[in-house]
Amino acid sequence: MKYIPLLDELSFFLFYRANQFYKKRILKNSKIHKTVTIGDYCKFDKNVIIGEGTYLGDGCHLFAGKDSSVEIGRYCAIGYNVHVKSRTHDLSQPTKTKNIQRNKRKESNIVIGNYVWIGDNVFIKEGITISDHAIIATNSVVIKDVGYNEIVGGVPAKLIRINESLDLSSYEEKS
Repeated sequence: MKYIPLLDELSFFLFYRANQFYKKRILKNSKIHKTVTIGDYCKFDKNVIIGEGTYLGDGCHLFAGKDSSVEIGRYCAIGYNVHVKSRTHDLSQPTKTKNIQRNKRKESNIVIGNYVWIGDNVFIKEGITISDHAIIATNSVVIKDVGYNEIVGGVPAKLIRINESLDLSSYEEKS
């Protein structure tokens, strides 16, 4: 088959426009501040709240359940391929059965504070609270709450140190 550059350009244009439409639809139908920057290929559920000035890298997945939510504060920096899930399978019935066509779910809210930096490829499980000014290292799995100004990392994420070099005078308010 002969290569036709026009087809490449047309397919790229259509894909790009579809992605832009999807982002606008996310911002229009949710509780996401208009100043939020959303990377490509991100997926959101309805119960997701994102504050002013936050940005999300490509491939982020923010999933909330019917009875739970994901709330992200202001001016957070969230890296590529971050998964935040406030729902999971309940261990009492993790899969569907022949008689029951739906597995049980366990849900709990996730709250991410203001000015939080989350590195690439991070997973945050249900029920977690990450306090203001926290830093989550790349490739971490967060299974416990993260305190104010803490730097955590690893699988599972553990305290590395307290960020004592943070200059709070550069923020408009002390959290």
